Amino acid sequence: MFQMSSLPSLKDKIYIVTGGNTGIGYATCLNLVAHDARVYMGSRSSEKAETAIAEIRKSHPNADLHFLQIDNQSLSSVVEAAKRFSTKETKLHGLILNAGIMAVPYEVTTDGYEVQFQVNYIAHWLLTYHLIPILLSTARSSPPGSVRIACVSSEGHNSFGVKKVLYNPTEVEKFGDFGRYGLSKLANVLHAKSLNDQYGPGSQSAKAGEGEILTASFHPGFIDTQLNIKNRDRASWKLSWIHPVLQMFGIMRPWDEGCITSLFVAASPEFTSEMSGLYFNEKATVKEPNPVAKEVDERTTLEEWTTTEMKSGGWI
Repeated sequence: MFQMSSLPSLKDKIYIVTGGNTGIGYATCLNLVAHDARVYMGSRSSEKAETAIAEIRKSHPNADLHFLQIDNQSLSSVVEAAKRFSTKETKLHGLILNAGIMAVPYEVTTDGYEVQFQVNYIAHWLLTYHLIPILLSTARSSPPGSVRIACVSSEGHNSFGVKKVLYNPTEVEKFGDFGRYGLSKLANVLHAKSLNDQYGPGSQSAKAGEGEILTASFHPGFIDTQLNIKNRDRASWKLSWIHPVLQMFGIMRPWDEGCITSLFVAASPEFTSEMSGLYFNEKATVKEPNPVAKEVDERTTLEEWTTTEMKSGGWI
């Protein structure tokens, strides 16, 4: 089984981690810089990011760690973040799409999308789209398997009655807070598979020498993060006992264990080209996703819908 301690030196490699200032994202940034990578910590709050960076530098004073302002609730912010990064760097070896919210009440963003679907999926699709040129460029000048995209999903994509992506706003609103979370996480899995189709081993991009990108989606585990704390605080008194019990029996794992599969997919030599496009559990082991995730028509429809929406909004 993959261990974080087995990671080699990541010197001269560059990573972006969205939602990097807290929870799983923070642990991911911490472990990447501990192995000498240059890391851009994506966060919408400069104050929270700088606090997190300062905390990491207490144990790693020479950490090559930088703040990248990005707010997934504003698609214009996402586009600007990609442009800003591209003015600073000429290479990108790993994009870790980690930021997320879970089971929040129904809300439509100012961009016009259900908030969980935008934060967890659409914003990450858009960021990836604008960073694909630098990822491909890096891949062309690097050994095979050097460039990765890690899509943090959840077992929620296989729960809460999720059987396909919903596009009708009325259906989405009625699907429930956790159901909408599951929809966004299914979209993450489909996104990873679409990226593998387009840029993975055997793709036209790889065959034409335009660049190969390894991609995977995964469940990080039921982790005691800020995301779960927020849901615990919202929970009724009838459910307030669940989190302590889950912690006691080891079902809810410590926050610093949630980055294991993120690091495996994004940086480990143990993640091979044959694994690209697959879905993994919290122990970096291949797992079967929701059956619909394997349907080519489902991911094609989502990719076409997203592309059309982003073009109509002027974001691509």
